Amino acid sequence: MATDCWQRQITYARLSLTETCNFACPYCRPNPIAGSCLRAPKLSANDWMILAEALHLLGIKALRLTGGEPTLYPHLKDLVQSLTASHWFEDISMTTNGSTLKEGASDFYAWGINRLNISLDAVTETAFTQATGRKGQLANVICGIEEALKQPFSIIKINTVLSHYPTDQEVNQLLSYIEKWPVIWRFIEYMPLSTSKIKGPNFTEWTSQLERLTGGSLRPVKQIYGHGPASYYRLTNGTTIGFIFPMSHSYCSHCNRIRFTADGNLKLCLLHNEEIDLRTAIQSGASPQTIANRIQIALLQRHESHQEASNIRSDRPMWRIGG
Repeated sequence: MATDCWQRQITYARLSLTETCNFACPYCRPNPIAGSCLRAPKLSANDWMILAEALHLLGIKALRLTGGEPTLYPHLKDLVQSLTASHWFEDISMTTNGSTLKEGASDFYAWGINRLNISLDAVTETAFTQATGRKGQLANVICGIEEALKQPFSIIKINTVLSHYPTDQEVNQLLSYIEKWPVIWRFIEYMPLSTSKIKGPNFTEWTSQLERLTGGSLRPVKQIYGHGPASYYRLTNGTTIGFIFPMSHSYCSHCNRIRFTADGNLKLCLLHNEEIDLRTAIQSGASPQTIANRIQIALLQRHESHQEASNIRSDRPMWRIGG
């Protein structure tokens, strides 16, 4: 089992397959790449499989495929089918902005994706346009989510990044969808990876607003949904929602994840700049065991916790790190 220098067991890895994305969310990609935002992938499906075998040798149990928008990775089918056939992992999940689900949800499940996380920061046309930098896409994403709900994914989660202080009306609109869809809805605190003026509510502010609008206290839920860091609570109507608030409700003491960028670097912490190049070794013919050894050595460099918000200066914007 992979263990860092603070005796935290690493069981979960996130692979950012591509920097390409068809949305331009202000907290992630505020300045869209010219044209269609397409960027040639740096790693082939075979490259990722070498890394995946190394992770398997280290005892990693779960993989999440992210981006950019991972459904735009040109070798997604080959990669997912190879990962599924390997039987190395208990869980293979994917995070998507939902733009391709209307046509692709059934294929993603058939290839071997177990679970989906779908980003949805707003549920009205105007707010969605502001949140994604794209006009006229909300209906397509809503249809995509509803198509995904027809497939037998074990869990579908909706992720909403709180990149501003939502009005009561906006919250009530979100709550109406939370009641409508059989999903686990999670709210994510904005992380200050840029020098922008973006700011959203902290944990106390957000839970207080929810309790006021739903007319009762949030009740903690012990059950964990997946392998990530979210804490879960139950609304007064019995619906379970999740919270990921790394700045104001830190989970560093039990962080179990590592992530890999689309250009093949190991990033030990989202909110620290240290990276280890693995692409060079992989594409030079290094064995999965050699890659595994390098990852384990790198884990001994992990920090105990992330930096305070005022000290964070990321060398990469979020779209170049991976969701």
